[in-house]
Amino acid sequence: MKFSSTPYLSTDDQFCWIHISEMKTFLYLGANEYEEKIGQNITINLSIKIKYNNTLDKLSNTVDYGAVCEHIIHKIKTLEKVKLLEFLAEQVLNSIGENFKDIYAAKISIEKGYVPLKNFTGKVKIDAEKEFIL
Repeated sequence: MKFSSTPYLSTDDQFCWIHISEMKTFLYLGANEYEEKIGQNITINLSIKIKYNNTLDKLSNTVDYGAVCEHIIHKIKTLEKVKLLEFLAEQVLNSIGENFKDIYAAKISIEKGYVPLKNFTGKVKIDAEKEFIL
């Protein structure tokens, strides 16, 4: 008898990625004193991996990505002040895994709206991902 490394998954399971783009919110984000005082807008892109077979065209049989979006914005608002993008990404991904048991993995991109570096006119963004044990 052969055992799968993921015994909870059926060979009939089929997965897809849902991509949620351009969510925007405000946060006091940054490691320097100026950023901590003024805060900034951030842009979030999120991809979530879910099963898509056997939904029977009912939202109750899948992940409500509207609820995921609301949860992320709420989670960020509860953090109030964050110094590092890495910490923010970790907090959001962990919260998704804890609160949405039908999400198998998530990828997040967070872009700062403003970077107060001398002679810098570009953007700063982090990409992070996490698989969840179901």
